[in-house]
Amino acid sequence: MNFLKKLFNFVDFTRRFAINILFLLLVLFVLISFFSFDTKIDSYSSVVTLSPKKVSETTNTSYPFFEDDIYPLNLFEIISAINTASKADNVKVLFMDLSYLNVSYTGIIEIGEALNKFKLAGKKVVSYADFYDQKNYLLASYANEIILNKNGMVLLEGFSSEKFFIKQLLEKLKINVNTYISGSYKSALDAFTRDGFSEADANQTSFFISQIWSEWKTIISKNRKDNLSIEIDDYINNLGRFTKEFLGDTANLAVSKGLVDKILYRPDLNNFLSSMVDEDKISLKDNLYSYSKPSVSENKFGVLVASGDIIDGEYVEGSISSENFSRVLEKIEKNNSIKGLFLRIVSPGGSGFASERIRQRLKILSEKIPVVISMGDIAASGGYWISMNDNEILASPFTLTGSIGVWAAIPNFKKSFEGIGVLVDKISTNDLSLSLTTPPNKNFSDFMQSYVEGSYNRFISLVSTTRNLGIDEVNNVAQGRIWPGQAAVDNKLVDSLGIFQDGMKLLEDKTGISSYEIEYINPSPGLFNNISSRLSSFVQINFDFLQFLPFSKIESIGSKRTIDTNLICLLCLNSPYKEFIK
Repeated sequence: MNFLKKLFNFVDFTRRFAINILFLLLVLFVLISFFSFDTKIDSYSSVVTLSPKKVSETTNTSYPFFEDDIYPLNLFEIISAINTASKADNVKVLFMDLSYLNVSYTGIIEIGEALNKFKLAGKKVVSYADFYDQKNYLLASYANEIILNKNGMVLLEGFSSEKFFIKQLLEKLKINVNTYISGSYKSALDAFTRDGFSEADANQTSFFISQIWSEWKTIISKNRKDNLSIEIDDYINNLGRFTKEFLGDTANLAVSKGLVDKILYRPDLNNFLSSMVDEDKISLKDNLYSYSKPSVSENKFGVLVASGDIIDGEYVEGSISSENFSRVLEKIEKNNSIKGLFLRIVSPGGSGFASERIRQRLKILSEKIPVVISMGDIAASGGYWISMNDNEILASPFTLTGSIGVWAAIPNFKKSFEGIGVLVDKISTNDLSLSLTTPPNKNFSDFMQSYVEGSYNRFISLVSTTRNLGIDEVNNVAQGRIWPGQAAVDNKLVDSLGIFQDGMKLLEDKTGISSYEIEYINPSPGLFNNISSRLSSFVQINFDFLQFLPFSKIESIGSKRTIDTNLICLLCLNSPYKEFIK
């Protein structure tokens, strides 16, 4: 009886604790939303300041206050705010502090396009950073004047791709990975089977990074044509010698080569900007968000971002989940005020089933309203699959796309377990039972390879149909090969190079609507569902861990199906280039 009382008290305490936590989270959400920033525009401010750290490139607004350094405006809102500031009579200068900028290359050129429009209005853009790297310098190049801290430097490297190969590690651990691939360039599994780049992968990677590096230099040369006094490659390849000649003074080195225009300590910025606008005192506190005032119209264009790995099932934060995302598209279809959709895809791929589920739902939507697909820095494999309908597809010059190929991998731990004294015995009714402790037999291997090849054939057939290309024509540019944006255009995988501004102009042309409100569509099912998703993921991780323990190895039909699906399907349409090109 005493035990039951203690158990009841524990359960009651846990219940009250959970309810209190949820209540506090709700209060915190309301308070931060109310006090986070003041949207009142200072009509006397001549200087607008943009000082972003991490720029959100999604339209998911469920949890921004739990993430460190997230700028209060998302990428598209920043663009809109700059456009609004360009029309404000009081604004003379846009000052950017880019010291801690974190944004994609596609996002940079989109903000850069807004800066060009700002300058066309007769206004100035000034950039400052304590340190310029390849990303923030690209955005800084759009400024009329680039300022560097006196103790800073401009450190450029070019692009590179670095991969880890763990074949020898797996051999030492006695873990065998059975691989099934369709596509001679599909290199995701090379990490398990090789000690370095294959010739095909080396060729495609070299081509890709060379193309985007050329694009990067073209933008810099265009933006700094009146200032730059050295070829970028010469600067990088001789940086050691130049730094030695300048006795380690990297700031003056950058000035001498025309990379920056002026060097200043941070405290001197206020006086410098005050002199530009003829005012005694200005504030450098970030206030661009004050110009984020959406227009109001009965006509709306939706902006939605599909970001992350493509997975089956319900909402998981940071992923594109088939059921949740399909429901979001269905809601858009039923919203009669939304006249067109701009869909940004940022995904290396994922589940073939989930990709097709989303593509079909997108096809239904595109029969009602025009849909423009815009690819971010990566929209490959499954990310390319979901874009394939009768939509206009835009890629940025920095987009990695293609990777039209299929693969699956199944690890086997039999010898690894035996090496530590764990023996596994198995009884099965048939000859096609998937196991992580029994090597696949010929029957299973034939099934898997045929399944992968069949998936590949369906993939290229879909590309052929939706892009109006012959099968042989598609096969020549498929095989798992990655392509940069311009090459994807040349190979007819996408329609044209374009960014956010181009996509919105296309929607205007397709609908005949020039006055509209932009509605940023949140793919998250909501705050409490988001919390529930995180808790469910935590419970599932712990449950999955228990499945590997010897005493809990009897699998239910449900968990067995999950394992099969994860191994066979989730890995089918992934590009390996999500993190390794920098």
